[in-house]
Formats: sequence, C-alpha cells, structure tokens
Amino acid sequence: MKKLIPLVVITTMVLQACGGSGSKSNTVVGENKAVEVHHIQPQDVPAYVETFKQQQAQLQLQFDGRQSAISFIDMSVENNFILAKYSAGMVRIGFDLNGEKPVSELIFMEGDTGDLENFETSRLLQGTAIEITEDDDNYIYTGSAVDTQTQNSYPVRLVFNESLISGGSSTLVHEGERMTISGTLGTQTYIDMQEILNSHTISTLVFDSVDGSVNDAINMHTGRLIRQAGLTTLMPADGEAYSGGVDLFAAGVERKYHTGGKLGVHSWCCSAGKPANELGEEHEAHGAQLTYFREMMGAEKGPKFYFYTINAAPFNGVHIMSEAELNQYDLVTD
Repeated sequence: MKKLIPLVVITTMVLQACGGSGSKSNTVVGENKAVEVHHIQPQDVPAYVETFKQQQAQLQLQFDGRQSAISFIDMSVENNFILAKYSAGMVRIGFDLNGEKPVSELIFMEGDTGDLENFETSRLLQGTAIEITEDDDNYIYTGSAVDTQTQNSYPVRLVFNESLISGGSSTLVHEGERMTISGTLGTQTYIDMQEILNSHTISTLVFDSVDGSVNDAINMHTGRLIRQAGLTTLMPADGEAYSGGVDLFAAGVERKYHTGGKLGVHSWCCSAGKPANELGEEHEAHGAQLTYFREMMGAEKGPKFYFYTINAAPFNGVHIMSEAELNQYDLVTD
C-alpha cells in the first residue's frame, strides 16, 4: 500500500505538513553552486501524473445500488477524517492522517454542495458495521448507512486512495488572456493548468482565494508551468493566497499586488520530527524548496525569501505579509 499522505501537505485549514528530502540530481544551479533537488524529478512528472489519473479512476462510492464519483473537500488531522463530495452531498471518511491508517467511520450528509460555506444537511446517515480492506493502492470501506430519522438502512461501498487528497480541490477559470485560480492546490491543479496553457493564450494568473497546497511535490512543478509560460501573477485587492499559493504567486515573471490582497506564509512540518524552522539552514530537507525559489527569485533572493517564510510563523499558524515585507523580499515586482 502506498503512503496516503503526499510528501508535503500544507493547507491553511489544517496547517499540517509531512516534509521530506527529495532525491538529488547532479545538476548545479545558481551562483552558489547549489545542488538541484526535487521531490519529483522533472522527467518523472508525466509518469507521476499518469499514475494519479489511474488512481483517480478507481475512486468511487456505491450507495444503495447507485454509483457516484468522489472528490476532495477538506481533511482534519486533529479529528481523523477526510471530507469528500459525492453526487448527493458530502461523506466524512474516518482516517488517522498522522498514523496513516483507516478508521471505521463513514458519515453521509446529503444536501446541495454548490455552496459549501452555506451547506445545509437535508439528510444524515450514519455508517454502521464498517469493515475496511486494502487492495493494492486502495482502501475499501463496506457496510451500511442508517438514516438517523427513518432508521432505514442502505448498503455502502467506498473506494479511495492517495489521489483523493493529493489531487486537491482547485478551480481554474480562463476568460480572454486571464486565468483565475482558487481552492486547494494539488495534482489536478497541475493537470488543469497544463491543459489550459496548451490550449489558450494566457498572459495573467489572477489569485482569487487559494488556501494552500496538499501536494507541494507537484505544486512546485505547477509553478514551473507558470514560469515557462511567462505569466504575470496578480494578487487583487480582494484576493488571498496562503502557503503553496504564495509559491505559485512567486512563479510569475512579473508579480503584481493590489493593496488589500493577502499573502500568507508559514513553516512546514516535519522532517525527523522537527518543523522546517527548527532544522537549521543547512539541512537537506530544505533542498527542493530552495531549488524552486532559486529558480523563481534568483540565487540570493530566493533562499532569503524561503527562510523568511518558514520563520515568519509556525507550521500551525500563518503570517500575512505586510506591503513592506512584500517589497523587502522582492516578492512584488510591480
């Protein structure tokens, strides 16, 4: 069974992370002869994406004889669950994210998922006698769901794997030469970004509300798509980006900021049980992020900005950058 948790998991809602050192290549970048490090080697990204797509195709929920696709909404490390959307509402899947093991819990909340912030449950069903098995990369939950009002019972079978989380829940919308990004970043963000850039002429990436990344390993390659396409990144007055969202903002060839926009940074956790800000600047676990920020901001400014971010707030907090800080670290070019 593959590890469910991606190499680096960072969201502003959960504010937890599992960091690790990537594999090193012999490529030398920057004036300081720094070794280039990647969690996913650039040449391996197509295969990584293909594996993700194969795993995504296996995600499914069978409820009372009807089959539905499922997609990621949120997760809670503290309360041991993953929240996913399906055709009739939301399902809370029991999972110990720290221990990386399933929990025998399924709760179904039916209702309109078009506006998650104002979601109202029209019917609640509690999973009972839930059994869990593993099949290759998949966790399979089987049992029954009981309507808490009528006590009617329905057979359920849910299949999920790492791709449910690592895909994220972002939305990319293009209009003219502008593309607007929102939601939680992940592998699906990379796929959608690549498809839009291959099919349309885009000059500007606008940040709506990006709460972070659930897969920094691929998120850094999403940033490389932005840089390779020569995009300008724009933080409007009512926009916000946190953690991995700031990483993508940094990828702009030009980076524009309007007063009022929010760019939030923090440390990540953990390598050898320590958060990034406690590892020491020479620790190898910084390698992939340092490689990325050198590419985006230069051999000197990139590392300075990265180390600023991990010391600005703990992994379970967030620091909103002031305009003075945006200028001090040259995150904004205009």
